[in-house]
Amino acid sequence: MLDQWELLLRNVGEWHGSFNTYDSGLQLKRRQPSILTLEPAAAGVPVNLSLLFWPDNPLPAENPYGGEPVKQIRQSFYQPDQQLTFFPTGSFCRGSLQLAPFIRFYAEFCFLLGDRRHRQVLLWDGSGRFDHPVLISEMRAGSQAGQLPQLQPEWLTGYWQGRQVVFTAEGGNADTQESACSLRLTPSDLTTLRCLPDGGGFIAPSPVTQRSGFTVEAWWLASPQHLERLFRHYNASGSFLASQQQVLQKLVA
Repeated sequence: MLDQWELLLRNVGEWHGSFNTYDSGLQLKRRQPSILTLEPAAAGVPVNLSLLFWPDNPLPAENPYGGEPVKQIRQSFYQPDQQLTFFPTGSFCRGSLQLAPFIRFYAEFCFLLGDRRHRQVLLWDGSGRFDHPVLISEMRAGSQAGQLPQLQPEWLTGYWQGRQVVFTAEGGNADTQESACSLRLTPSDLTTLRCLPDGGGFIAPSPVTQRSGFTVEAWWLASPQHLERLFRHYNASGSFLASQQQVLQKLVA
């Protein structure tokens, strides 16, 4: 199994961004600037997380980080969180382990590439219907990275190939499988994909039920030729089965 602690450390740094909350129709309702710092102690353990928030919806001409933060979250990691699955690139996902009546189901995905992180938190209501997404676009402090444009489905059509890794979790034990993968995307394959700013997209089944298995997907087009997809798979009883990553390059004719 890949060393989850080493993969967590790929996310170390200071990340500037914002938590962007959308409604079910993908209209932006709230934007809250944030700075997340992930830093190991001098001895290497623990890894300390600090998440600071500033007032909502700053004006375009304002410094979003002016003044004092209005909220702080601090946490220390002494070992990998058992609910987190880290992939070879440092990307990760986590979410509900079991679908249950009247309990809000969720899935979180984080993509990491260079000086950018693209995070999506997908939320369902207590009846299993998809509620809304939260998009968190982050850039490493001091870098020149910027936010990517809104994803367009036509950018995804064509042939892609790359590598995939699948983590299966059964009986408390995780098994890792890596392999080559390829796919051809057509417009009909993308009808359920919902597009976000910063090159993001997701497929959120609605409703999710304990009568049939389902998969939650997050996509990130980090460049015209580089696509990453993260998946969380659930069985017909609503139990978590596996997490999966695909890192793909577009084939140019």
